[in-house]
Amino acid sequence: MESEQDHYSYCRPETDSGWFRVSLVTAKEDSFSPSEKLKQIFAKRQNVSREEQTGNLVCAPDRDSEEDGEKIHLYYWIVANVVEPNLVREAVFSYTVLSERVNDKDTVHMLRLLGQIVGQADFNPTIPGSPRSNSR
Repeated sequence: MESEQDHYSYCRPETDSGWFRVSLVTAKEDSFSPSEKLKQIFAKRQNVSREEQTGNLVCAPDRDSEEDGEKIHLYYWIVANVVEPNLVREAVFSYTVLSERVNDKDTVHMLRLLGQIVGQADFNPTIPGSPRSNSR
């Protein structure tokens, strides 16, 4: 199902799997310190944790929704960290399944797996396309 924003929110209902997406946002902070910007990202979120190996902050909300008459359930993982000297990188991972498949064994297994790995995102200190990233 293609939307007007030229991206997919879900997949074809006849498929057996969920739909996984990721978005990456890089913010260069000049007005706030990067750590203050990181605090702002998570200020109004509940159940924020720090991933032990990477130090990434992680929040994992979920919600029910509907698309084209199909009831769906969306799981999110918001993962962010400071990248020195003055960047904040935020990745939003999402996994969408038909509501009727929320308790399926495969869905539960996939959610457990995703929950273990998304917090370990490695945020690269260079911006793609910048002179520093091209000199490697």
